[in-house]
Amino acid sequence: MPELTIIAGCNGSGRSSTGYTFIPKKSLVPFDYDKLFLRNYDSLLDSDFREEMAKDMTTAAFEEAANYAIRSKTDFCYETNFETHATFWAEKFKTA
Repeated sequence: MPELTIIAGCNGSGRSSTGYTFIPKKSLVPFDYDKLFLRNYDSLLDSDFREEMAKDMTTAAFEEAANYAIRSKTDFCYETNFETHATFWAEKFKTA
């Protein structure tokens, strides 16, 4: 049965630095929203819409990865600060 691993903590709590130690299967790479957001942000030209565009790109990538894991019934791991919708994805994986 596929596993969902959620690495949660406040900003600056070490999710990215030490979170991988909590992953049961070491071959699983956590989806790190903050790192991908920064990469997307840096790839865009400076504009009033840069932050929103980077957020949209990163959210789309996360949703695509999570939905793929659900469809293919594969393990998935992501990091979160539980800023919004704390249980949405856990519930979606649970009912899939």
